[in-house]
Amino acid sequence: MKKSESHISSAKTNRKRNKNAPNARGSIKRFDPEVEQWLASDGNAFPSSQSSIIPMLQSAQATLGYLPHDAMQAIARHLCVPPAQVEGVASFYSQFRFNKPGINRVTVCTGTACYVRGSGKLIEDIQTDLNIRSGETTPDGVVSLESVSCFGACALAPVVVLNDKVLRQQTSASMKTVIEDITSAPSKDTTGGESNK
Repeated sequence: MKKSESHISSAKTNRKRNKNAPNARGSIKRFDPEVEQWLASDGNAFPSSQSSIIPMLQSAQATLGYLPHDAMQAIARHLCVPPAQVEGVASFYSQFRFNKPGINRVTVCTGTACYVRGSGKLIEDIQTDLNIRSGETTPDGVVSLESVSCFGACALAPVVVLNDKVLRQQTSASMKTVIEDITSAPSKDTTGGESNK
């Protein structure tokens, strides 16, 4: 009985340990510079409570565009919880992305109205044209393909959203033109300036 009590006490002490404590080698693990910048500017403002897990994940994704491994590690350190707990929460919700998005995001609605009007075939054709599956990014980082259950714009079905622009009543032919335009255009960063790539 005493052994289990000391184990519980030890676990509580470990959880309360300083989040910036050195690791076994005596140094603090540094994260990717973008993650460090997010943590310094936004992440550290969150209270060190388990209720901050989802808001911190949302904040990191809004800033970084996705959730890199380092971001989840940084959140776990800030909240003094195991990294597996943060990763478990993130993987449970479909709103979180774990791969860096492409410069252009193509999101196809697969809701009932869009599906009845051809979005199933549409997404198959886009996957073939880009040689990626839904949830993936082209190797050159130009296009990410996603699907959603409903945009709430059923009268415009089938709907595709390119970045923030709604494209109504799309066909395989019209999307082929859109894909050709964005893959052949000079790469632009998300702010609209020319990319250095």
